[in-house]
Amino acid sequence: MKRIIFLPITFFSLISICSPQTSESLLRSSSIIKSIDPNEEDYTDLLPLKKKIDEVQIVVLGEISHDDGATLQAKSRLVKFLHKEMGFEVLAWEAGFIDCYYLNSVLKSEMPLKDVKKYMMGSEWEASEYVNPVFDYAGKSWKTDKPLIMAGFDLGRPPKAAKNYLGIFDSIFVKAPWLKPTDSIYNKIDTCAKSIGGDLGNLPAKIISKKEEQTVKSFIYVLVDSLSAGGKSSEVFSAEEKNRYAYFLRSFFFDIELNNLIRQDDETFQIMRNKFMADRMIWLIEKFYPGKKIIVWATTTHFKKNTFLQTKLNSDLSFFNKSAVFLQAGDYLDYYIGKKMYTIAFTTFQGEKGMIFPEDHPKKKDYEYTDKINEPEAGSYEAIAHETEKEYLFTDLRSLRKNNWLTKENIAYPFGYKKEIARWGDYIDAFFFIDKMFPDKILHIDK
Repeated sequence: MKRIIFLPITFFSLISICSPQTSESLLRSSSIIKSIDPNEEDYTDLLPLKKKIDEVQIVVLGEISHDDGATLQAKSRLVKFLHKEMGFEVLAWEAGFIDCYYLNSVLKSEMPLKDVKKYMMGSEWEASEYVNPVFDYAGKSWKTDKPLIMAGFDLGRPPKAAKNYLGIFDSIFVKAPWLKPTDSIYNKIDTCAKSIGGDLGNLPAKIISKKEEQTVKSFIYVLVDSLSAGGKSSEVFSAEEKNRYAYFLRSFFFDIELNNLIRQDDETFQIMRNKFMADRMIWLIEKFYPGKKIIVWATTTHFKKNTFLQTKLNSDLSFFNKSAVFLQAGDYLDYYIGKKMYTIAFTTFQGEKGMIFPEDHPKKKDYEYTDKINEPEAGSYEAIAHETEKEYLFTDLRSLRKNNWLTKENIAYPFGYKKEIARWGDYIDAFFFIDKMFPDKILHIDK
């Protein structure tokens, strides 16, 4: 009797733990997305996402690289869906903290859209044909009672950043002239403002001395303390103004800290940049938009979780050489809000990435490129998704049963197009699969 009982138990146990790694099983675990066109506003195909992310506060829309045109198009559609159908009110970009705040004031003005977008980064997402619908939609939303609020959590990019930094100081000094420093210190502030974010903004950053930097940082300390104190400051600034200015000044302080690291030590720069990204995201959650649902637009790598678990990747863990792993912004936020953050990693099987410029664009010669994407190997998530013959799939990793093969270690390529082996649910919450990638397309410049 023991032998008869033992065999069936073993047989059924094997069935329970060996979910087949096939296109059919992937389809059963995924939702079919019908379109990535931002102009497609029949959201029936996206309704399954509601159940997956209804309770979260932050949805991260990742990307493998900034030059994935199909991903940008898909994200633009998702932004509209999340705002219109799910009550997400804030769109936070991997862009300047102060710059994106001021972007709202021009979005609700009568300024033409082409000029509004210049307040953001400097020929990046705002220059993309596939992201343009987001800005158009956001501008129109400010004429309703449900605006899509723009926010940023990264360091500023030239040339707008310098003007915005100085604008912060000048607006403080207009109301409180007794806080204005000597011309010598103000000139150092001006030098710092003009130097920040140069490499990220594709402009040469001006080198400032450590002494100049320390002078400005010390003045920022004093100014924040002065705003926080009572007395004369309380007479001219509201509590909300003092709070906002204090965080703007701290953000400027962060950017000064990062500025020299851009040129001196790329790894340390990225380590600190991710820490400061997380800090600024927490400011948005706690101080600027408490209680509001936030969409994050960023590279997936910045918002992966549990980076310290990544010990089995068979490619470099980063594009740096000195250390294998460092914490990303997603690690800090996972510790801070846990399951209230939901990260979607976009990935693909074939096609091209790159940037295509109009013929008369001044950056065409130096920046246009296309790269063919190497097809992922057989057995990877992308290869199996390709076998389904569906253009687009959404695979939620949070709600999978434990015996599903997607909960085990698998090959996938969502970080920098590199082959990696991981239990993907530890690092992200969902895959958004696009079968064929195409390059970003840059808009014409109105002359």
